[in-house]
Amino acid sequence: MLPALVTGGAGFLGSHLVDRLLARGLHVVVLDDGSRGALASVPEAAHLVVGDVRDPAAWARVEAEVGRIGLVHHLGAINGTARFDKEATAIVDVAVNGAVQAIGAAQRWGARLVLCSSPEAFGDNDRAMQPGALHCFPDVRTHLRHAYGASKYLVEVLGHDAYRTGLDVRVARPCNAYGPRARAGRDGQVVAMMFERALEGRPIEVHGSGQQARAFTWVGDVVLGLDLLGSLDEAVDGSGSLSGIVANLGVELETSVMDLAQRIAALTGAAIELRPDRGQPGDALHRLPDASEARIRLGWDAATSLDEGLAMTWRCLQDDS
Repeated sequence: MLPALVTGGAGFLGSHLVDRLLARGLHVVVLDDGSRGALASVPEAAHLVVGDVRDPAAWARVEAEVGRIGLVHHLGAINGTARFDKEATAIVDVAVNGAVQAIGAAQRWGARLVLCSSPEAFGDNDRAMQPGALHCFPDVRTHLRHAYGASKYLVEVLGHDAYRTGLDVRVARPCNAYGPRARAGRDGQVVAMMFERALEGRPIEVHGSGQQARAFTWVGDVVLGLDLLGSLDEAVDGSGSLSGIVANLGVELETSVMDLAQRIAALTGAAIELRPDRGQPGDALHRLPDASEARIRLGWDAATSLDEGLAMTWRCLQDDS
């Protein structure tokens, strides 16, 4: 079996995916520049190539050091809501030009390609991720948060263009994944930030009304979906090839940020501090996935409840502190 390549394999989602693929006995290659993850934490069993996903030379080094790749999981991107409005040019650059390189490499190798998109690709839309939802972005003079969402939409456009010309492309939209290794700080992952403050003995901050709602999904469930997208040739329901599929990987249940804070406070004993500011600019009020495509065609389910996942995350953080 040809090796599997994970771009962004030192980051949060990528590192969990690398662990899963290695556990299945695959030869795993990681392409990462270390900007959002610790390169030293990449398992010795994986072959690490240090490089930028936008750089053709980095992809050439993968081939020179390992040979032809059979499966590409392209997760390399700049993430973190705190950065979307502040680093718009870099976010678009990495997302779009990284995808161009991933598609080109997969075409040369004849590899299957799983492109990691995001529910942010739906923009600021109260009906986001429901069947028939429209992509919707506001006037860019208001804020630039949607640099990330718009770039992920373009990644999907590039992927579907490659699919139409014969490449086996599958698109995943992981929905608000949380769990161990997620970073707080400037990356702005809300579950990680709340747990970080609890560990430090500080109150958990809730911005605005706290009614912003998300489909918080355990990282192990998300990674299972990514693995199924990469490993299955055909749909489990008998509907044929999975090439061209777009799958939302998320629980079909919204949880408000206030509810999340209350759950983490009950788990950790931390206090909650209400902040009157709105939080990150352009923060959509709702994100509720329709995961039927993943459930029916992949046989996937987000089986881990929020309380179970939060408890597992807290135990891991305590063990590491």
